[in-house]
Amino acid sequence: MKKLFFPLFLLLFLARLLPAQQVVPAQQVPAQEDYQIEHALVGAYAVNMRTGKVLIDQNSEMSLMPGSCLKLVTTAAALELLGPKMRFETKLEYDGKVSGGVLEGNLYVRGGGDPCLGSDRFTPWQKQLELWVEALGALGIQTIRGKVLADASHWEKVLAVPSWLWEDLGNYYGAGASALSFHENFYSLVFKPGAKIGERASILRLDPAISDFTLHSEVTTGPEGSGDRACIYGSEYSPLGFVYGTIPAGVESFAIKGAILDPPAFCAAAFTKALRAKGMVVEEKNLPLSKSRTSFHTTSSPSVAEIVYWTNQKSLNLYAEHLLKKMGETLYGEGSTEYGLRAVSSFLRAQKIDLAGWQIADGSGLSRKNLVTAKQLVSLLIKLQSSSHFSLLLQSLPKQGKHLKAKSGSFSSMKVSYAGYAGDIAFAIVVNHCTDKQKVAEKTALFLSNLDHLVEKSHDAIVNP
Repeated sequence: MKKLFFPLFLLLFLARLLPAQQVVPAQQVPAQEDYQIEHALVGAYAVNMRTGKVLIDQNSEMSLMPGSCLKLVTTAAALELLGPKMRFETKLEYDGKVSGGVLEGNLYVRGGGDPCLGSDRFTPWQKQLELWVEALGALGIQTIRGKVLADASHWEKVLAVPSWLWEDLGNYYGAGASALSFHENFYSLVFKPGAKIGERASILRLDPAISDFTLHSEVTTGPEGSGDRACIYGSEYSPLGFVYGTIPAGVESFAIKGAILDPPAFCAAAFTKALRAKGMVVEEKNLPLSKSRTSFHTTSSPSVAEIVYWTNQKSLNLYAEHLLKKMGETLYGEGSTEYGLRAVSSFLRAQKIDLAGWQIADGSGLSRKNLVTAKQLVSLLIKLQSSSHFSLLLQSLPKQGKHLKAKSGSFSSMKVSYAGYAGDIAFAIVVNHCTDKQKVAEKTALFLSNLDHLVEKSHDAIVNP
């Protein structure tokens, strides 16, 4: 170890003695590269965090819609305000009395805002229900006179953000955050395509099945290889949904994903079914509800650090909205989008971020009302480097190049933004109002490639000055 330590120390010492222009020569800075797109709005900003040198500055103070890049802000705030070790809790409770294996009362699932409850990423919903059935069985209960009830009163009843588009709400990525979310609030809708193009596709099943929910479909069969061109429409707590568009021909079956419109009711119904499958009796009598309950089982979520990881790695809107509402609950005692946004704004002010031109409506970036500047994103990225939770945030960011880790953002399947780190460089690029997907892809790819190249050159300059 001593033989390795001295050369490394010497190398770092010599690197610090080099003038900034030797580490990152001026001719290597792609500041003169034009990242603008005709008929579109592009904001780009990049700063060498070690030297403070601005490398790219194009419309950096223009307010633009960031898409899922906003998750970077939400997750950074969650690590700071909630702490990486915090966990959500879901409790099983009952009212009334237990005697001779009979519960003379109701059984409750009381949600605490866990976005991962019944998630296939952790404990799949079927396994979660089995654990709950076992917990009830351990009390010797075999008959429930009342009902299995969902209690999502810990947070606001509103699920989705008001400014989300109608075309998003019925689809899996538009599922709203409930205090009792379950199975990430989505189902798979499985179709069988018709025999020829234009023929009506038939619904094979919903997985998992949803009680008291009717789906009206006008989906037809599209060309082979055309992919998912279907869209599900539905509003929260509605028993009715609609699906239109096409699915591809040439396959035995094809699945798309929809939002569960009433997650608490789905959870309670699924639990009831699981109890009956194990031979327990649920009579579902209309017994009085009581606030005096006995809690007998707690399900803890993964840690906030784990939730942050999945939020950024897979760009999970639901997880981001849960973190947002939890921050509102933690800081202000109100689990709502409104108070979650207040918490994020408080976090940003504490970081001394200039919020001129800043406007956010959610935690995921799905709303078109979100407005941020590239400079604001980079300013936050620079501040976060000194946070004790920085390594967790950095680990959560997807790799976008050889030296790049960044969160991306999309609208209508078009990548419109990136924000993150390239070695010592903090960067952001946001593209709005462009109808040419290829041009957006080319410009953002050029931006990322130039940063990757810049980091590569700076490494070479340090090793071979």
